[in-house]
Amino acid sequence: MKLYEFEGHEILAKTGIQSPFFVVCESLDEVIQARKRLKFPIVAKVQTLYGRRGKSGGIKKINNQKQLIAFAKQMFGTRLQNEIVKYISVAQYVDIAQEYYISITYDTKLKMPVLVYSDYGGMDIDEVKKTDPDKILRIGIDPIVGPNQKEISKVFKNNTSIAQFILRLWDVFSRFDCRLVEVNPLAKVTNELMAVDAKIILDDSALSRHKDLEVMPKGAISAIPTDREVMAGKIDEDDYRGSAGTTFIELDGDIAVLASGGGASLLLMDSLIAAGGRAANYTEYSGNPPAEKVQKLTEITLSKSGISGCIVAGAVANFTDIYETLTGFVLGLVKIKPKPKYPIVVRRGGPRQPEAYKMLEKFARTKNFDIHLLGPEIPISEASKKIVELSQEYKKIYGNSN
Repeated sequence: MKLYEFEGHEILAKTGIQSPFFVVCESLDEVIQARKRLKFPIVAKVQTLYGRRGKSGGIKKINNQKQLIAFAKQMFGTRLQNEIVKYISVAQYVDIAQEYYISITYDTKLKMPVLVYSDYGGMDIDEVKKTDPDKILRIGIDPIVGPNQKEISKVFKNNTSIAQFILRLWDVFSRFDCRLVEVNPLAKVTNELMAVDAKIILDDSALSRHKDLEVMPKGAISAIPTDREVMAGKIDEDDYRGSAGTTFIELDGDIAVLASGGGASLLLMDSLIAAGGRAANYTEYSGNPPAEKVQKLTEITLSKSGISGCIVAGAVANFTDIYETLTGFVLGLVKIKPKPKYPIVVRRGGPRQPEAYKMLEKFARTKNFDIHLLGPEIPISEASKKIVELSQEYKKIYGNSN
């Protein structure tokens, strides 16, 4: 999970890392009120989850009220780096004597955390990486014992404050299960080091261990998640019996997707697009979730308006109870109002699949649902073509209404 800059600063503060004083605002009125707590000049920063805000005009030194109001009016609600600006931070301006770059991240080749440091921080760090990579230092970190203090002290013998800062940054990285902690610039202000910016990415798999962290949920496509993305993400909270809804991305298509298995779900999405279809979402359930979890995921997935078809598909399972999971699908399907008239294609294989298909045949017949059952001998690509064809026929009759 990527965090906004202001969320990153709040986490850095937990280990004693200083940042300039700032106020986060969601409206022009809040910007004007926040200014009363600061003296000009100040720094106004849009809050987005993507980098290069400075080069995109999203960070500006402000010298008076007129400039501040003009900046806020210009930025609020506009799209910057493909993200709509909802927050602006009004921050204390600091006189920077020197800028550094520092981060801790994972190196997938070394399979360990790595400290990345440069004496040349700020907006041009990307150019430094390209033109003079020798100015960027990389030191591997043992994930069990942390930074080697003797090595750190030896490398930064003329700058003990940097060495101490590294230990605090490692505290953030390890304590809060981060994938990335980046401070750029780390600024020397008088005799102190200050994190002028903060970029943090948390490990989604470890979020359940950090319920004390006050971070906003983030969407897959935009910074603000949709209601369905939030609801789906809650299904697996404190319930580790299989997975259902941890991955849920709402899209702008009209064919609902309930996939099973990571590789098969990606194949399904690719083949759906190749067949001319447009997915309404991307989600999957995997492992061996109980019917109640699949029911919840089904209700959330099919609650979207404008659906013209649904496909439930996955690879041939080894231990997923097909009868159990498809029972969950049926329990969710009957909860949808108005009753879906669109076609549904099911392509599953695995333990108790024959029993599940007999149950689905009877359910479709007695409850009058348009369900098409394809066995595991039918490729997922063919199942995708089938739902696209049925969806197109449905739209000719009913349009895009459920």
